[in-house]
Amino acid sequence: MDKINRLRKSATHGAIGGLAGFIVEHGLESATGIDFVNGVFEIAGATLGLVNANKDLIKQAYNSVVQVTGKEPKDLTQDEWDEVRNKYPRAVEYLERALSLQ
Repeated sequence: MDKINRLRKSATHGAIGGLAGFIVEHGLESATGIDFVNGVFEIAGATLGLVNANKDLIKQAYNSVVQVTGKEPKDLTQDEWDEVRNKYPRAVEYLERALSLQ
């Protein structure tokens, strides 16, 4: 049941973020007259909405990395990433996605 609730929450936040991006894009185009690439703000909004919906997973992943290595994820060497990846493969996947957004 938890997976269904997480999926529902992710879909809702993603849709709201995409809609917000759509409104921002068209508002900026109307206000400035600049034609932005279609869909950029929608994709960004949806991505941020999904990250917001799943930020508890990112916190858990962060805590797992700190527990194993005693370091911030951004300061890890490749060997340390591999060590954490072997122990917590899903956590590393979430963190890599979150760090790529920065």
